Amino acid sequence: MHIKKRGRLSKLFLNSKSQAAIFLVMSLIILLIGLLYFFYQRQSVEKQVEIVNPEIAPIKLYVENCIKSVAEDGLERIGLSGGYINIPEKINNDPRAYLTTLPAADFKIPYWWHDGIEAVPTEEFIKQQLATHIKTELKNCVNNFEPFAGSFEINELTEAVVNVQFNENDVSLSLKYPLEIIGRNGNLKLLLEKFSYNVPIRFKKVYELAKSIMERENKDYFLERRTIDLYSMDAEMPTTDVEAECKTKVWLLSNIKDKLKTLLRVNLPYIRIKGTNYNPNLYVPNPSGENTYAESYFQKHYVWEIDKDADKKYKNMKVAFTYDNWPMDIYARPSENGILRSNAQKGSEMLSFLCLQIWHFTYDVSYPVMAAVFDQETETNNAYKFNFAFKVAVDHNQPNRVNTGKTLFETAPDSSSGEYCNTPQNEVTIFTVNNATGEDIRDVNLTFVCGRFYCDVGQSNWLSFGAAAGITKRFPYCVYGIIKGSKQGFAESKSFIQTDVDGRSYVLMLNPIKEFQNYRVVKHLLSNPSIAEEFGPNERASILIRGKNSSFESFAVYPKEANFPLTLPDGKDAVYEVNIYVIDGENIIGGYIGEWKANKNDLANANEVVFHVIEQGTATDDEKFLFVSELSTHSKNIPTPELK
Repeated sequence: MHIKKRGRLSKLFLNSKSQAAIFLVMSLIILLIGLLYFFYQRQSVEKQVEIVNPEIAPIKLYVENCIKSVAEDGLERIGLSGGYINIPEKINNDPRAYLTTLPAADFKIPYWWHDGIEAVPTEEFIKQQLATHIKTELKNCVNNFEPFAGSFEINELTEAVVNVQFNENDVSLSLKYPLEIIGRNGNLKLLLEKFSYNVPIRFKKVYELAKSIMERENKDYFLERRTIDLYSMDAEMPTTDVEAECKTKVWLLSNIKDKLKTLLRVNLPYIRIKGTNYNPNLYVPNPSGENTYAESYFQKHYVWEIDKDADKKYKNMKVAFTYDNWPMDIYARPSENGILRSNAQKGSEMLSFLCLQIWHFTYDVSYPVMAAVFDQETETNNAYKFNFAFKVAVDHNQPNRVNTGKTLFETAPDSSSGEYCNTPQNEVTIFTVNNATGEDIRDVNLTFVCGRFYCDVGQSNWLSFGAAAGITKRFPYCVYGIIKGSKQGFAESKSFIQTDVDGRSYVLMLNPIKEFQNYRVVKHLLSNPSIAEEFGPNERASILIRGKNSSFESFAVYPKEANFPLTLPDGKDAVYEVNIYVIDGENIIGGYIGEWKANKNDLANANEVVFHVIEQGTATDDEKFLFVSELSTHSKNIPTPELK
């Protein structure tokens, strides 16, 4: 009995303790929830409501109206040119790399893909373009705060720091732009520095759709296949056929080119992206009259699926493809001087009266296409249009979209890099080595780049008691980063690195360079390649030199612009791939493609480089295309670059 009572009291005591503990935990949870609710409510209020002195509220509104104006202008420019406000010099000087549209002959749209090179601007690059545009144009817009000159003295303490974010449903802009505001009567002195504006444009979604289209085109060859279909099915364009006829059939390549241009101009606009907004009941012409798009040939062959979830992501968007009679390169095999002929065949002795005309032609075709993504206006977002251009390439009646290179888009340093750079995680070693001699180099200035963040790493020094040169330190986390190195007498070097794993090491090779202020280009005519001539008044050349077995790359233009030297690696025998294109206005009329073996001793003693190019002279469009397509062969008839 006594034991039983002790047991009951013990259970009661334990139950009381359990209940108290549970009550305590619940109280803490309720208190924590209350604190969190209060904190987020306060944060929300602080974000939504900013108390501004009524006297300077017009100044804040004035600045934010300027932000709105220059931001919308920047986004419009980005949309018109496929992600650019300012075109990089390397693209601007290469007529192969952009589309010039009419009537604005000076307006250039860089290709997202051309000649085997993928060049899609990254989201970070576009952000930086917009931020730089806002920062630059904001000064012009505020115009020294002239409307307030009679009431306030307004001093800009530092330049604006612009942060751009592409969100799902808008573009948000925040600026740190410190302004000292002093009343003319001396009774007011305030600091105004935070400004913001949200542009109701769904740029992120539009850009994602455009990028998806480009990625799928490089996998599906959709435009190439439609192009091949168009000229294969057209009776006026010869591909493969036989006719019982004695008279040789003849076609002009110029007529075939004009016909294909017409077919592309008329048919490419009927391409639709599955899941986007288009009208299946639109009436389209056909040989029998008219029927709806849903009942036509286009529904089965011109609807392109790029994303299985497109109807959820992009249902409010439209996509259009255009070919507007832009320059086209076309070549047929076999052909002679732009003329295609059938082959005549006679029947056997018993059928000697029978004549057959047989032909089989293959085509190389290259032409630009403009794609446009339209985001339609809704209650929550403004309408927005984004263009991007790329080339379509057919080789011997087959799609030809092999990627041979990728453009690296670097962004300028972000103002918030300090916070990112001050969060190191994994230890990485970077060795710095002279690429010409294999010797270690110290005192190389190193910069780590991850997206828009730039981190100063410091200088390389001797490691392991002088056994090597480099730096070992902890880097911020980055899956796809770049390490850059610079030192007087060496070309800036860069290499991709990953800092997501501890203990990795990388070797950064630096090329010693020699600068040439004296370089020139002379031309040789195809008809007499032994004679060198000076350039004509409208001719200019773009020069690209790439190391055949290294990452070295140098670019120059001729005639030389300002004090822009040509750089070449020093101290090592090397083989370079030289690509020179001569432009007369907007047309490529000649150039040089070939290998150049440069001797280190000749380089050390030289103070001038002479490049040789070959030009065709007067020719038809077809002859020009054939000449440029075989430029590497013609280049063998003229000297390689000379060191003097």
